[in-house]
Amino acid sequence: MNSRTISHRLLGGAAAAALAAAGLTMIPQAAHAAAPGTTTADLTIRSGTTTGSSALGQIPADTTVDLECQTEGETVQGTYTSEFWAKVSYDGAEGYVSRAYVTVPDASGLGACDDAEEPDPGISEDRQEVLDRGQTWVDRGVPYSMEDYTHGPDGRQYRTDCSGFVSMAYGLDTSYSTVTLPEHFTEISKGDLQPGDIIGNLGPGSGGAAGHVVIFTGWTDDSQTTFGVIEQAGGVGAVARTHTWGDAFWSNNAYRYDGF
Repeated sequence: MNSRTISHRLLGGAAAAALAAAGLTMIPQAAHAAAPGTTTADLTIRSGTTTGSSALGQIPADTTVDLECQTEGETVQGTYTSEFWAKVSYDGAEGYVSRAYVTVPDASGLGACDDAEEPDPGISEDRQEVLDRGQTWVDRGVPYSMEDYTHGPDGRQYRTDCSGFVSMAYGLDTSYSTVTLPEHFTEISKGDLQPGDIIGNLGPGSGGAAGHVVIFTGWTDDSQTTFGVIEQAGGVGAVARTHTWGDAFWSNNAYRYDGF
């Protein structure tokens, strides 16, 4: 222990003694306190610390809110790039928001959230398996073709177009088309999308070049405008990239595997 530490402790003890003599007590400083922050975009309050967690409420852009604590979660690229999520309460909703869309002038006193609160557990094992299987083709750089076939991770052969890619990622018994994939998938709302769901135009009239389908990997912004995917696409083959919701003929509808 150095002399500076000793002197600070002695001063602290002397101050406490002086206050006690005056009939007063020292109030200990809190371990951490809320930090005010201002949202840089319309921000969704979520049940956990991923963009796939359930939406509980919305905070408008340019709103100042108190961040109660923070914890690590999914990394989000927004106004900032951050893996931290803050717990907030706003308009009757309590949950987590990504700090990628919150300007915090001073976060020095912001402490960690209580681990006992158990934020969202994250992606399920089944969904992760879909993403992992799909990633094998991305890693291999499998070229696109509506006629050719190649093997999936289990050795089964699948057609190397967009619907064949989805069939492979889900381990389906054969290569389905955008017309026949609804035999295994049911339409869901945009707000219910989770990593491992699919986005595309499916069913009658979507055959051949008239259809497309991708595997959703997560929202890249909290306004749910742009999203990450893995897909098999003409001209590029198996690829991971981002798209904008509603910006193409196929990017308006979401679907979930009936086994999830």
